[in-house]
Amino acid sequence: MLLSIIIGISLFLFILTDFITSGGFLYSKSKQNVAEINGTNISYTEYQNMLAQIEHIMKLQYQTNTLDEAVVENMRNQVWQDLIQKYLLDKEYKKLGLSLSDEELYDLIQGPNPHPLIMDRFRNPETGTVNRLQLSGFLSNIEQMQGPEKQVWLFYENIINKDRLFTKYNNLIRKGLYVNSLEASRRVKDMNKSVDFSFIQKPYTEISDSSIVISKKDIRKYYNDYKEHFTQTESRDIKYVAFDIIPSSEDFENAEAWINEVKPQLEEVEDVEQFVTYTSPPYDGTNYKQGDLPSTLDSFAFVSKLGDVYGPYFEDNTYKLAKLAKINYLPDSIKASHILLPADQSNVQQARAFADSLLKLAKDGYNFATLASDNSLDRITSLSGGDLGWFHEGFKGKFFSDSAFSTNLGDVKLTFSEEGFHIVKVTDKSKPVKKVQLGIIKKEVTPSSKTDQYYYSKAMEFASTNNTLEKFEAAVADNDPVAIPVYNIMPLDNNVYGLENSRSIIHWAFNEAEEGSIIKNIDNYGNKYVVAVVTKVYNKGYKSIEMVSEEIARELMKQKKAEKISEDMTKAIAGVSDIDHLANSLNLKVNSASDIKFTSFAIPGAGAETKVIGAVVNAPQNELSSPVAGENGVFIFTVDNINESEDEAITSLAKSYIERSYLARAVRQGYEALTKLAKIEDKRYRFY
Repeated sequence: MLLSIIIGISLFLFILTDFITSGGFLYSKSKQNVAEINGTNISYTEYQNMLAQIEHIMKLQYQTNTLDEAVVENMRNQVWQDLIQKYLLDKEYKKLGLSLSDEELYDLIQGPNPHPLIMDRFRNPETGTVNRLQLSGFLSNIEQMQGPEKQVWLFYENIINKDRLFTKYNNLIRKGLYVNSLEASRRVKDMNKSVDFSFIQKPYTEISDSSIVISKKDIRKYYNDYKEHFTQTESRDIKYVAFDIIPSSEDFENAEAWINEVKPQLEEVEDVEQFVTYTSPPYDGTNYKQGDLPSTLDSFAFVSKLGDVYGPYFEDNTYKLAKLAKINYLPDSIKASHILLPADQSNVQQARAFADSLLKLAKDGYNFATLASDNSLDRITSLSGGDLGWFHEGFKGKFFSDSAFSTNLGDVKLTFSEEGFHIVKVTDKSKPVKKVQLGIIKKEVTPSSKTDQYYYSKAMEFASTNNTLEKFEAAVADNDPVAIPVYNIMPLDNNVYGLENSRSIIHWAFNEAEEGSIIKNIDNYGNKYVVAVVTKVYNKGYKSIEMVSEEIARELMKQKKAEKISEDMTKAIAGVSDIDHLANSLNLKVNSASDIKFTSFAIPGAGAETKVIGAVVNAPQNELSSPVAGENGVFIFTVDNINESEDEAITSLAKSYIERSYLARAVRQGYEALTKLAKIEDKRYRFY
């Protein structure tokens, strides 16, 4: 018995020690959660599996093995929205009995108004509508399909299903909102009624701040009374020093030596295009006329003989050589007409076949303008028989331009651009002029690995020497080096201001660093080595009273000035019947404003004073008001004229306005209310 007790106590102490040192199993497990949605913890594994599935589908759809960071970031956000739907919206759908029947799904795919995904996937480029034949053929084979195409289709069906359920849910919210007669009549009154009024204003600036006493007790009371106004989300402030990786004099010498070694080879080579493409791509095949090139190159190119080399010369941090590769006599511009047939991967074969048939008709003498008017999908030029007018080289891209400029006058040719297939007919050409092509070799001056290591060492030395916030601040006090402050960084921000691909700094600031921490992993961000320090940590909750005391003091200062001015004005009103006498006694100027409505935003000459506007439009005519404390001062006014129309048409207009306002707000505010009640916590910043 004694042995059993000893063993039991030992096991208990072992488990307790592990719990204390590791944070416990439950705590450790909670650190693997990416979110909490509606009381449900979402694990990293679940999130990552959903992300991997979408990545797989995207790679299948676009036939690629890699996705850039921007696409991946969009997918992460899509997975996040899918999780919210799964753990929040799906429960709402179930409670409401919302679902999507097979008939509805069929209608969204094959009905008269298909879902936008179906429209995009099976669009007929000639008509802009769904290609019903292609869609039917695809669906008839879907059951027998295996592999990527079926996976993508099932993914499409899932999106359509979720989108339709979300639409149903939002429609229920919209249909639950209506405009009653009281709201409509109030809106009509607001739209029909306007006032003209006179006013005096005493600005708060006329009372010195030093004459007002704001105590700590006043600030504390205001803070406690309005604490809900001082909430904050989790964020960080940082400062960073960037060590720009600048090429050294040795890097310049090496680049210059390389270009000088290449020059004899360029002078001897005959196939300039191939040599440039191999040595310093790409080769620029543009034909330049005199005046198109920079002045130094222009004067060289049009006085030199074929094969001459200019340089080396230095431009845009690059050493360059230029060889006169070709001299051509070409028209400066041409005039042409075209028939455009848009094409992409989904219809390239059909579009090419149609283009070939139109090309044959054009070559056989069929009227080109008629062909263009009847068949071109360039809606602008088709109205004028496909006429493109005059254009220079480079128009619609190099391939289209080269094809058009190499076509003889009156000939018809099939060519291609990013827009699709073009049947082009050249209708006129300008007089040929001398044009040149240059083969340009470039050697940009870039930092060598030796230079890179030098700046890395400088950054590491700075970080190790200034390893506290106090030392960091002292080191940058004289702006050598310069520290860049960045405020209010949020957990899921992608980059730090001024730094490329700097998500890792944000991840460090929220997951590894504390206030005053210096970053340990010095990394390269857009040719800069960066040393960063967390200067302030803001946790989710309420701002401290110290953080908002100045803001509160300013508000209390305004309130106390308003009380003092209002008290003085109230005394001055006694025995005064009109605003002019009151203005004289207070040494103020009378101003006027006209056509002010409840919906007005500002008072001319006084600024945005919504509280004053609210008082004015509801005041009786020809009565001196009590003091009204506004944003910039205290006002007293008198309404000179009330304008009210009886336009019955405005009633329906007002009702329509409110309904549109409800509809516009319903989806956004309904969703916001739902997510707020669910207390969603996004913790993805722990992992990405």
